[in-house]
Amino acid sequence: MPRIRKATAVVLPVLAGSLLLAACASTGTAPAQPTPTGTNWLLMATGSVAPSPQASFSPRATFAAATLSPAPSVSPTPRASGSACGTTGFKGGQINGADVTAGSTSAVVTWFNPGGANLVGYHILAVSQKLVNGAQPETPGWVSVTPSGCGWMTGTVTGLTPGTPYVFSVDGQWLREGMDGTYTRTVARSGVVSTT
Repeated sequence: MPRIRKATAVVLPVLAGSLLLAACASTGTAPAQPTPTGTNWLLMATGSVAPSPQASFSPRATFAAATLSPAPSVSPTPRASGSACGTTGFKGGQINGADVTAGSTSAVVTWFNPGGANLVGYHILAVSQKLVNGAQPETPGWVSVTPSGCGWMTGTVTGLTPGTPYVFSVDGQWLREGMDGTYTRTVARSGVVSTT
């Protein structure tokens, strides 16, 4: 019985391999591919080749005419505001310095007003620089100043505490062009100034 098992074990792989080779070597025809049905989804239209580009002007003649003709003279447009507008150290879009003259409970803040049609007003705020534990002292609040023309402006902040260091900030308020409302940005700020 052990011999029969060995013979059966050898015959099965040989038989399976020969069946596999016979299937690969058959010369039968391939099965028919199914024919698609329905309408074509890709349509192509025939056309013509685009013509070569043609120059419609002479670039050299246009350049020569442009360089030989005199340039129009441009005269500067005078500003309607005062003479101080163009002669100061004011830098637009930056925070400029503010000068402060402090008393014991008030301070006079001076800054440059560049003017402009959309400028609505200024707010001055005094921020205490005295460090205290616990609740912070009340600030004097905003002081509103209406701009007038172009030039140096002053505003007085009251309600300050004697002998206290402050930083004074000046914020401009502008109308938004084409929109409702206003926006503000700081235009001037002082260093630390102490009341007397």
